[in-house]
Amino acid sequence: MLLRRTLLCFLLAATVWSCKKESKIVDPPITEDPTDSAALTSVVIEAKNNAGKVSANVTATIVGNEISAVVPILSNNKKFAITFTTLAEGTIVKGNDTTLTSGSTVTDFSKPVTYTLTTPKGATRTYKFKIKNFTGVPIFYLTTSGPVVSKDNYVTGTLVINPNADFEQTKNNISLQIKGRGNSTWTMPKKPYRLKFDSKASVLGLPEAKNWVLLANYSDKTLLRTSIAFDLGAKLGGDFTPKGRHVEVVMNGEYLGSYLLTSQVEVHENRINIKELDEDDNSADKITGGYLLEWDERLDEAVWFRTEIANAPFTIKSPEDITDAQLAYIKGYIQDTENTLFSDNFKDPVNGYVKYINVDSFINWYIVQELMKNQDAMSFSSIYFYKDRGGKLSMGPLWDFDLAAGNVDYSDAVNPTGWWIRSGPWFGRLFQDPVFRTKVKTRWNAIKGKELAGINASIDSTVNYINLSQQQNFVKWPILNQKVWPNPVVMGTYPKEVDRVKTWLAQRAAWLDGQFNSM
Repeated sequence: MLLRRTLLCFLLAATVWSCKKESKIVDPPITEDPTDSAALTSVVIEAKNNAGKVSANVTATIVGNEISAVVPILSNNKKFAITFTTLAEGTIVKGNDTTLTSGSTVTDFSKPVTYTLTTPKGATRTYKFKIKNFTGVPIFYLTTSGPVVSKDNYVTGTLVINPNADFEQTKNNISLQIKGRGNSTWTMPKKPYRLKFDSKASVLGLPEAKNWVLLANYSDKTLLRTSIAFDLGAKLGGDFTPKGRHVEVVMNGEYLGSYLLTSQVEVHENRINIKELDEDDNSADKITGGYLLEWDERLDEAVWFRTEIANAPFTIKSPEDITDAQLAYIKGYIQDTENTLFSDNFKDPVNGYVKYINVDSFINWYIVQELMKNQDAMSFSSIYFYKDRGGKLSMGPLWDFDLAAGNVDYSDAVNPTGWWIRSGPWFGRLFQDPVFRTKVKTRWNAIKGKELAGINASIDSTVNYINLSQQQNFVKWPILNQKVWPNPVVMGTYPKEVDRVKTWLAQRAAWLDGQFNSM
């Protein structure tokens, strides 16, 4: 009995000792003292403190260390009194270097403002605060000396730019001339414009120049087709592909809609950067370049010519004051190119067409145009070529995509299947060369997994960026439920218009992929 009691006591003691051995001492959790946290809990632009600027309270969004707000006013006013609350009582808030009083201190938000918070116990935190007007995209305020009613005659005026905190805009209040532009687009209610600054200026981060274009995209209800093509062209390394910026345009106080700002097609160090020909550049070492040409059936330049085989219409864009010798040279070079292209030995790797053209340049231009199935780019207009001094004939820049990606009701370009650019006279001949076909196939397969695959993501990003802008545009121009020339279908809503383009491009890319890889 004694032995059993002794054994029981031993087991109990062992159990207790074992539990103590396995137990761990856990430190109590450390809780942050909220009175020592530098943080904003709310930021509001209150109507009562901003009379005449906002008609209802605007609550800013706080994400991490970023504060943003969109004030739905069209005026170029960025001075607001901000009402804010902080997590820690007694926190000092400074806007840049100015101590702020909630609901009282007026701050200029023409540029992003840095908010610095300091608690009574010394904790600090900074926020970057942006306020945007209207739809959030940059706004162009144009004031003109009279109505802009002509494509031929300029009207003087000024431009004030509200970059809406997206870009640095050093030069503002720009003096300029403005006129209409375009062909069929000029006949539409929403007009495109040509801007000519009195002196060069950088605009919304784009390199400085005098000449700019505002594309209206009236018949392109996505407002995206040109920017899609430009984005893809830039990724493929297309020669001198323009860049664009979505902007709102206000002229003489009237809102005109959502536009795409882009560069004028011209020989310029920040545009088509080739040697510019002067009137005295007629010697053999200078006359070879540079030239800017457009294949254009409208023949709307002062100097033009047609080729002898394809009857291709070439207009001279630059030099503007071309000499007889320069015209004879470039006309002869283009004809030699075409003669060789349609000769029996055109495939010759030395003396065939490769002697005259930059093949890689032609292919990059071709892929973008064929993917977009651009109506006019088969053999009609906006087909640009350039020739630099001592260089071969090259293609670029890309241009004019409002009648692309199925946005046409009078030709096979509406369908995502079928060849288009390849059916043109010069490219039709190039594709008769197996070496050229292989180069196109190789280039296509090199870009389809990344650049082409990223088109939808790029579209979605742009749609998100211009979402408020497109809404205001179609309030101004309520055409989503109307047929506008040359729309093949009426989708009825903006999201449906965008979905149609995405679906069309996906089907087009799939068809081309099968065709290129079966060549």
